[in-house]
Amino acid sequence: MTALSTSPTPPHLSTLDQLRRRYLVVLAWFWVLSALVGVIIEVTNEGIAPFAIIVTVIVLVINLFVLWLIQNNHFTGAVTLFLITLVPTVLSSPDALVLTGTLAVLSAAVLGNRWTFLLIYLVTIGRIVFLILEYVNQHINGMNIEALNSMLLLLVVGLVGIAVRVFVEAANRATREAHRTTQLLTDTASIGQELAQILQLDELLPQAVELIRQRFAFYHVQVFLVDDLYEYANLAASTGAVGRELLARHHRLAVGSQSVIGQTTKEKRPVIARYTDAVYYSNELLPDTRSELSLPIMDGERVVGALDVQSRDVQAFQTEDIQALQALANLLATSIRNARLFAEQSQIAEETKRMFLESETNLREIQRLNRQATRQGWQDYWRERRMVNGLTLDNQQLIPNAEWSENQIKAARTRRPVQSGDTVSAPIMLGNEVIGALEVEAGGDMPESEAMEIVNAVAQRLALSLDKSRLFEESQDIAAQEQRINEISTHYQAVANVDDLLRITLTELSQSLGAKRGAIRLGGQHPDHQNGNGSSGT
Repeated sequence: MTALSTSPTPPHLSTLDQLRRRYLVVLAWFWVLSALVGVIIEVTNEGIAPFAIIVTVIVLVINLFVLWLIQNNHFTGAVTLFLITLVPTVLSSPDALVLTGTLAVLSAAVLGNRWTFLLIYLVTIGRIVFLILEYVNQHINGMNIEALNSMLLLLVVGLVGIAVRVFVEAANRATREAHRTTQLLTDTASIGQELAQILQLDELLPQAVELIRQRFAFYHVQVFLVDDLYEYANLAASTGAVGRELLARHHRLAVGSQSVIGQTTKEKRPVIARYTDAVYYSNELLPDTRSELSLPIMDGERVVGALDVQSRDVQAFQTEDIQALQALANLLATSIRNARLFAEQSQIAEETKRMFLESETNLREIQRLNRQATRQGWQDYWRERRMVNGLTLDNQQLIPNAEWSENQIKAARTRRPVQSGDTVSAPIMLGNEVIGALEVEAGGDMPESEAMEIVNAVAQRLALSLDKSRLFEESQDIAAQEQRINEISTHYQAVANVDDLLRITLTELSQSLGAKRGAIRLGGQHPDHQNGNGSSGT
């Protein structure tokens, strides 16, 4: 019989559905073979009964069509057609009622729904009761063996039908629960995988509540986050237009309040409330809520928030629902922690970037000030020294010369060494500030690249040494000035009156500075002084 059933089993069917499908294939082939045998018997029988042959052929054709429907994955249509053919089969032949009645009840119990099973069960039992009454009427004086057999058949079929149906119902219920549990776990894993990819908290929470509402088909879903003081659970995300209005109101509930959110955040456990319970908090914006479940969002031992789901069904939240949603709340807690860590790291990165930019700006400003100070220092040096700022080596003689060659000018402008024939010119640079240029005509035996490298290296070291020498000379000048000031101040200590102090000051300053004229005036400056009417001065 198995060899005859070559139709593949659809992979999406559950184990129970696959067994029911195989059972129907076996029954259909049984009726097909039985109908063929019946046709053969009727044809070979001397007294041919045309009506019986027609009925048998109809049964044969119907069951072949049932097999075709199964082959093309029209299982529901095949079941309906097969069960319809059982009713006339049960009613037509009293002699085969033991077989047809038992198969009809068992088939209806295994394949049909509750109402189909009840219909075929009552038809079969009614047919048996009718036969019992018929046998009793034929034997008024007492019950015969046919009546007793029919009663026994009634008892067996009734008990077997009920037992099989109870078993099938239990199997269906277990299958539905297993399928629902599998679906819950699948949806939970899928939602957790999607949320794990979101690192922005203001994007994570709205996406989470929408995914939960869509996948689990809840009436309303929202997430509350507990504040730092652990006083209030503030609404952070909510679904639909109602959620947007609640967010606009800055909806919040106190931790420990008589609400599912308050109790969950306080007790750190799931809380279920039906619309008739005292702990249920009625919201006028959600009038269709009949049951509500709140689950804690835990970060270690600390409650960081609560996941709130609401349903129109009073008995919506079963054990497997709570377990799946609690696992989802735990995944949400991990995502929230990751999002907050990401926000902190982003803030630190932004602060670091800001400090780096400030440091870079400050460094550029320092470099600019250093270049300005270097340029100003050398300009002051050249102006104060009034010396020839350059030397030329010609025929082994050093000649003071401040004229720049074209190559020196080019090297200073481009800030790069310049080579023209055997002559190499290199800028003398302090940082980015050019303070001079060095030019040397190398011998013909030295490679050009080596000559340029040597001249450029010497120019760099010369720049540092020149600047050190200038700073040293300036420090010597400052020290000399300070020493002369101190000498003048020393003369003050031996003088006891103002006139002597003034005379010493002008005398010492004229000697130190080579001054030809000097003046000191004492007293306030006003028009009378300028006209010669004020206090006296020297």
